[in-house]
Amino acid sequence: MTKYPRVLKKAQEEVDRVVGRDRLPTFADWDQLPYINCCVKEILRWRPVAVNGFPHSLTADVEYKGYLLPKGSTVLLNIW
Repeated sequence: MTKYPRVLKKAQEEVDRVVGRDRLPTFADWDQLPYINCCVKEILRWRPVAVNGFPHSLTADVEYKGYLLPKGSTVLLNIW
């Protein structure tokens, strides 16, 4: 947010308008905070919580770019 102060200002204005200054936002406010919702999604896209995603187990043989990945193999996806 330090790199994009106009985004921070707009986000703060939305929180102040919907929630006010007397309490913290809750998940009950989520539907009324579309700009905050978009900011959170963009932040998680830009810097995901789990760098390498989560392990997945193949339920069937998969061929990917000429490589055979057998059923039961654990696959880690690089989401960066």
